[in-house]
Amino acid sequence: MSGHELPFEKRVDRNTMHSFFEYHGFDEELEEEYYRFLYDFVLERMEKDNGLKAAFGPTFQHYPHGQHHGEDFHLHGHKWAVRTADLGNFIGKTAYLAMSDEDKQEFTRRHEEKVAELGKKAEQKPKEETDDIPGFRHT
Repeated sequence: MSGHELPFEKRVDRNTMHSFFEYHGFDEELEEEYYRFLYDFVLERMEKDNGLKAAFGPTFQHYPHGQHHGEDFHLHGHKWAVRTADLGNFIGKTAYLAMSDEDKQEFTRRHEEKVAELGKKAEQKPKEETDDIPGFRHT
């Protein structure tokens, strides 16, 4: 998965995000840091777009955002993959559509820099290999 497929031009799902995190060797702490980067990006976009802020601002008053912001009751330890997919799809369906090409290019650049930064952190603390295939089920 190249850096150019994400910033969410296409729909992403929890399995896509899990694979993205695994590919980059992100542990739970780095997954949350990646999520926070996207969350802060949305808040930044809202400051530049009053319509976006009026429509969605109230749903971003609490961190983390989204339908899976609460307990990790059925996510089997993969909460950041699920939350990031939720947030990424919000970006793709709303904020991203209203962005200029220049803003999209800037976001892509910042995204690639963040992934590289987190990748360096991941190299400093290699993640334990597991045979875990996430079972995203409502149980």
